[in-house]
Amino acid sequence: MSADLVLTIDIGTSSCKVCVFDDRGEILKTAKKEYPAYSPQPGFAEQNPEEIYQGIKESVKEALVDFSPQSVEAISFDTMLHSFLLVDRKGTPLYPLLNWMDTRSAGEVEKLKPLYRQGKFYFKNASPLHTIYHPPRIHWFKENESSLWEKTSRILSIKDWILEKITGELFCDYSTASATGLLNLSSLTWDEEILDFSGISKDKLPPLVEPEHTACLQAGDFVENTGLLAGIPVVWGGGDGPFANLGDGAFHKGEMLVTVGSSGAVRMCSHEPVFDPEERGWCYYLADGVWAGGGAINNGGIVYSWMKDLIGEEEGWEWDLHRERPLFLPFLTGERSPNWNAYARGILFGLSYFHTRSALLQAAFEGVAFRVRSIYDMLCQVMGEPRRVIISGGFAASDKGQRVLSDVLGVPVELSSYPSASAKGAFLLSLKAREKVSSLSELPRSLFPSYPRVNPLPEAQEFYQQFYQFYQKVYESNRQLFQEFARFHLA
Repeated sequence: MSADLVLTIDIGTSSCKVCVFDDRGEILKTAKKEYPAYSPQPGFAEQNPEEIYQGIKESVKEALVDFSPQSVEAISFDTMLHSFLLVDRKGTPLYPLLNWMDTRSAGEVEKLKPLYRQGKFYFKNASPLHTIYHPPRIHWFKENESSLWEKTSRILSIKDWILEKITGELFCDYSTASATGLLNLSSLTWDEEILDFSGISKDKLPPLVEPEHTACLQAGDFVENTGLLAGIPVVWGGGDGPFANLGDGAFHKGEMLVTVGSSGAVRMCSHEPVFDPEERGWCYYLADGVWAGGGAINNGGIVYSWMKDLIGEEEGWEWDLHRERPLFLPFLTGERSPNWNAYARGILFGLSYFHTRSALLQAAFEGVAFRVRSIYDMLCQVMGEPRRVIISGGFAASDKGQRVLSDVLGVPVELSSYPSASAKGAFLLSLKAREKVSSLSELPRSLFPSYPRVNPLPEAQEFYQQFYQFYQKVYESNRQLFQEFARFHLA
């Protein structure tokens, strides 16, 4: 059999997914393994890197069960962003992996804010100071785990660590690095001033490479346990969020992807780094000179799931624009973009004795859509109106999610049903890495299907324009009260 298959490895937060692609970009087989996250203390979100590595090996072996190892032409990666792993000189982890949900450094964020703003670091890294980024995490470890910090040789992402294990080469790609808060986006180098602010030197970080960087799979444990052949090209890849834009075909200038699963993100692509004068959004590198400006929400589909679990599902409930219902500010797990308010909590405004289950469930949908709208508006201010909007994810896959997102945003939306957009992005990058195309802009149109479209309903669009403005007033009226409420330690 000829070597015409590409294996993609998606390192997610709760699971890894391995896909086998043919040369037309079709998924022939998928295998998935879950792994746990641990929370030994409030605010801690830790994972065992060895469990992730084991899950990848098992997934690769399962995915290849119907294929000859000789048929695999390349392996390409994408990864969850904001992972943080301390290793010693031998590359052995010294502490569990921190993922994006870890908020232990919230105190450091508050302490460091004045100096961070004084240094105008956002206008170098396009990363608001937050617990997901490296600077406050580094300060936390130096302060709380000083003896462990003394043993630390490098700070790696989970993908850096795994790729060194299977290729023998240690690098961090620009895409993953752009989500650490340590990368200067204009020069694509580790920023010396931000490193000084963080209290580390450049030798604590891996050398940097383009996401299309390729090395050979080396003989050893990974080969022995998966059945793959040593010598296969391994493409470094990058972050799962920007790669989802690539996979869904929303990687040209002015193309926006709205992804709403359990959490959510809105990203629009550009050919240069994007900096918001008000420091509300972030910008991460995709590949080949393409950047993704955007913002993320903590509270996506989990809001509807929480509401449904709390009050029970009402089978077959219908959407009704004129239904009596409350306004829901769905900050169940705080807020990221655009206000970066970790103290924000949920509000059911105008709750009435006469409101029904359907009223609360519809309010949950609308609350999530309003969160998406807040990032959409921010990106429009910074990057201009999108010429195309694609929506994806479990929330967006539902009829009600599609309808409310189109009506609340007030624009036509295209509906992606592709099951693994980030993995497809890794596959597409492998085409450039293997010189099948000279740039991402040359990817054939046949690799991207046409998506069905939902148009906003004029009456609903007009109503939500007014209702969203009221939502903004309720938020602003409570902005300071969120932090005051936190002092009671009740949420």
